[in-house]
Order: sequence, then structure tokens, then C-alpha cells
Amino acid sequence: MAERRCPLRNRLPGLLLGILFLFITSCGSSVPGKLMLLRGNFFNAQGMYTEAILAYLEALTFPETAPYAEYSLGSVYLSLDEGAAALRHFSAAEEGLANLLREDHRELIYRIHYNRGVVLFHAGDFGSAADQFRAALETDGSRIEAKRNLELSILSLSQQDSGAAASLSLNPGARQSESRVLFDYIRRKEQDQWKSREWAGDTGSAGPDY
Repeated sequence: MAERRCPLRNRLPGLLLGILFLFITSCGSSVPGKLMLLRGNFFNAQGMYTEAILAYLEALTFPETAPYAEYSLGSVYLSLDEGAAALRHFSAAEEGLANLLREDHRELIYRIHYNRGVVLFHAGDFGSAADQFRAALETDGSRIEAKRNLELSILSLSQQDSGAAASLSLNPGARQSESRVLFDYIRRKEQDQWKSREWAGDTGSAGPDY
């Protein structure tokens, strides 16, 4: 069977810097922890993953920034294709939000579910990936990248269950061409959407976005 590829990867560096700027300016407490997050995001954007991890670990010591630091650590491991480690940190980030008002952290909740879906899709667990993309859409139903990934996860699961994936492997060139067209289309859509959202906060929420 030809290798399946999830059409979207997390576009973290620029997005994290933009949203963390809003996070820092939205409230004045725990500034050192937020500065550590920004420091980590800068290193992450430069591909300096060891330095990014160290900065995020420092941000973990501040309760207000700990869930964001956990998510950011997961994002680094996702960039490094360490799916199991990424999932552990995404789960820790979600646990850290348990006692907080979830409406104030909708963007973080969305990204946790979305990137879990990415990891699970790459692992071939299409059913669980679909569940995560659904959860992401329950948080924000307007996100085209989650909708497309949900559709692709359901399609992949259907093909897996019916045995159609085996027949597709007989023509890997056609399969790869089809996947590339879909990947390029969704990537363009994702980039356009994030450009328009990069410096915008959540409407109706006074809390941090990311």
C-alpha cells in the first residue's frame, strides 16, 4: 500500500509568535513564564529545538503558562516526528486546562485536538484521527483544515476497512499524484487562513488564545 500522508502539518513558528504576543498583552501576571514561551517560540521558528525545549521547560514552572508550555513541547516533538512524545505533551496540556475556563483557551484546545489528529493519522489510526478532528471542529467549526482532514480520515478509514487500500497500492503512481494534489490544495487554504488569523484574537474571549 502506498504511504498515506496527512494533508496538513502544524505551521507553528509564525503562528505561535503572533498568538503569544496577544497572550502576553492580554494579562499582566506571570510575565517571566510568557517571556519563556516567546523565547521558546523564537528558537522553534529557527529550528533550534534543543534551545526551544529548554525554554518551554522553564515556562512549565509557571501555572498560568504551563498548559501552553506543554502544548509547545508537543509541537517540537511533532516537528521532530516523535509522535508518541507529542501525544503525551498534548494530553498534559489538556489536563492543565481542566480547572480553567475553557472559553478563554479555545484556540489552544482546538490546536491540541487538531495536532493529535495529525499524529494519529500519520500512525495509521484513522478512526481516532477522525475523532480528534471532530473534537477540534466542536471547538471551532469554521476551520477548513480540520474539515478537510476529517474528510480524509473518514475516507482513509473506509478504504482500510473495505480493503480498497490494497487495490490502490497496485497503482502507486496514481495514488501519489492524487495525494499530492489534495495536499497542495489544503496547504494553500491553510496558509491563506492562518495569514488572516495570525494577529487576530478570539472574538468574545478576554483570555489568552494560545
